Formats: sequence, structure tokens, C-alpha cells
Amino acid sequence: VLTLATLLAGCARYQPAPLHPRASATALIGRRLDQPELRRFLAAMGASPHGQWGLRALTLVAVYERPDLRISIASYDAAKAAVTTARQIPNPTLSLAPTFNATQAFPSPIKIGPIISFLVSNLGAREAGIAAARDRQLAARTLIAASAWQERSSVRNALLALWQDERIATIKARAAGYAESASRLISQRVMSGMLGEAARASAAEAADRARLDAAKAQIRIDTDRTRLAAAVGMPVAALRNVRLDFAAFAHPVPPAHLAALTRTALVTRPSVVAAYARYRAADASLRKAIDQQFPGFRIGPGYHYDQGANKFILALSLPLPILNQNQGPIAEARARRRGAAAAFDLAQARVLHQIDTAKAALHGSGRVAREAQLLLATARQREHQAVEAYRAGATGRLRMVEAERRTTLVREQALTADAQRLRALAALADALHHPIFRESHI
Repeated sequence: VLTLATLLAGCARYQPAPLHPRASATALIGRRLDQPELRRFLAAMGASPHGQWGLRALTLVAVYERPDLRISIASYDAAKAAVTTARQIPNPTLSLAPTFNATQAFPSPIKIGPIISFLVSNLGAREAGIAAARDRQLAARTLIAASAWQERSSVRNALLALWQDERIATIKARAAGYAESASRLISQRVMSGMLGEAARASAAEAADRARLDAAKAQIRIDTDRTRLAAAVGMPVAALRNVRLDFAAFAHPVPPAHLAALTRTALVTRPSVVAAYARYRAADASLRKAIDQQFPGFRIGPGYHYDQGANKFILALSLPLPILNQNQGPIAEARARRRGAAAAFDLAQARVLHQIDTAKAALHGSGRVAREAQLLLATARQREHQAVEAYRAGATGRLRMVEAERRTTLVREQALTADAQRLRALAALADALHHPIFRESHI
């Protein structure tokens, strides 16, 4: 009894961990980038922003604040606990069956005694179950890396969209200014009789459209900031007066050995590694199901005080695989293994498709970006010629303003083409799980 009490004293006890939705909502709304705990975390990771927040620092904020990575870690902890479950030895069973014989009072009418039975499981099935649990643990651990990369990807895409739309908004505001200038100059010419009223109406309409485009560009910036705040796990108010650093997009480094990186990604991408681990777990589960045709036996030593006689017992029970040989679980395990093999093939095919799609997009967007730069160079040359002609008195101010406006429109096209190239590089980085942007920059 003392031994049993000592063993039971080591059992786990429930510890309540209640959630408080109101307090959690208040904390979520009050999150800021200058929180002491967050600052200490960034310092420990070697990222201490001074005035500006770049790609790496914002990615670390997402890792610290967003729950996605914690969910993956909790799934890994559950898979790790499943390994402990597979390894543990079944507890013995204590049986007591006291009886009282009312017809025989001598030497004693009482029959009592404990029997402790132990389950001796099939060792092959036990080892297969442990192997399956370990492989599921490996799959869960691999998905932590996938979750971390997803955090990085979300922050990068949101920051890239904000970078592009802020530059486009500046260009559209400049274009609106040129359109206003052109409208005023045309109005002056209409008043002097040099142009007709239709020209003034057309110029005024163009100026209105340019102002509307500039206003829409500002709305996109607000949307991008909201998206970036969601990506880092902050309320949008936390980014309101924060200076952002877009240096990561200035000089991306495209992969040099794409064929080798492709082969590596087809083997080491977290989705592929996890799919392979799940297949191995399904294979081990099939071995366990086959071995459990003979699940083991029970042995039960015991003692009986039987009406004055001391009796020692050794009970032995063995299941007989006569009515079934575990056919159902074996068939289910075989089907799961076939499904896991197909899932592994699908994982590799998806990775290859992502890489091929990103490569094609990068090739096409690179060609478009080069053509856009050529158009921009031509537009700048013509703008320079128009400015020189105006300064020399050969042409009027309207022609110079029109040349400046056309250059601004071509600059917007070039910026859009360059942003498409950067997005294709980002997609290639995600497909390869290979860093391309300067994420080491704070």
C-alpha cells in the first residue's frame, strides 16, 4: 500500500490556464513596436532597429507576435508527446475478488487475495508504433520551418507592395501636377484665341483623372499598411509613425546555380520532408498492424488466502487469432500508406511546378523590365530635348510640360515592370526556400 501511494504521488495534476478574451483584446489593440519584451527579443536575435524598420526586423516581429509559429510548435510538442505515449509500458492491473462461503465456517469462510496482471505486448508492434510516432514528430518539426518561412514571405510581400505603391503614388502626384499645369496653359491659350474650347475641356478632364488616380494611389498605401500590420501581428496604429526601410529590394541577389537549387528543393523543402516523414509513419503503422495479429499475452501472478489455505497463482492469457487476423486495421494501414506515397509524389510535383512557374515569370518580367527601361531612357531624352528647346525659346512651356508628363507616365510603367520582376524573384525564393533579398539588413 505504501509503495502504491508513493507511485501515485508522482502522477500529473491538472493546472488551469484560462483565457481572458477581454484582456487579450486589450493587449492586442495596445501592441507597439517599442514594447520592452519585443525590444529584448530583437536584441537577442541581433536586430535592433534605430529609427527604421527593415525586412529582417519586421520578420522577427511577426515571429514574436503572430500565433502561427506557436501553433506549429504546439503541434510539434503534441507529436513529441505521442512518441512518449508509444514508448510507455502498459500499467499492470490489480484484481481483487473477495468471497465469503456461508456454508463453511471452519477453518475460515473467507477467500481473498490480489492478482496483478501484466500485458506483455508484441515487441515488433511496439517498435513499429514508436517508429511511426517518431516520423510524425519529424513531420511536425519540419512544418515549423515551413511556418517560419511563411511568416517571412508574408512580411516581405506586404512590404514589397507598400514600397511599390508609395513610389507609384509619388509618380501619380507628380503626373497630376503636370496635368494641372498643362490645363492652365491650355486655358490661357483658349482665352487668347489660340485653341478652341474643346482643348480646354479635354485638358481639364485629363487633370481630373490624374487627381483621381493620385487619390486612389493614396488609398492603396493605406491598404498596404494595414496588410503589413496584419503580417507582423500588430494593429495598424503601431505602424502609423514608423519609418520603414526598403533597402532589401534595392539589390536582390538572384540564385546562381538554379538547377542545383531545384534538385535540393525537391528533397529538402519542408513540405517534401514532411510528406516523406508521413509516408514512413504510414509504413511503420502498417508493420504495427501486421504485428498486432498476435498482440501479446497477459501474465498474472497472484496470491489467494482460500479458507485457511495459502495459494499462489500464475495466470496466463493469450488471445487466439481465430475469428480475425486484424484484417481490417491492416487493410486501412495499407490504404493509408498508398495515400502517403501519392501525397509525397504530389508534394514534389507541386514544388517543381512552383519553381517552373516562378522561373517563367522571372524570365518574362525581366524582359519586360528591360524594355521599360529602354522606353524610359527614350522618354528622358525627349524630355531633355523639350526642356532645352523651351530654354532656347524655340517652343512654348506647354510642350515641355507635356514631355515631362509623358516621362512620368513611362516612369510609372517602368516601376510597375520592376515590381513585377521583384515579385517573381520573391516567388522563386519561396519555391526554392532560398533567400534572395538582403534580409540581413535591419
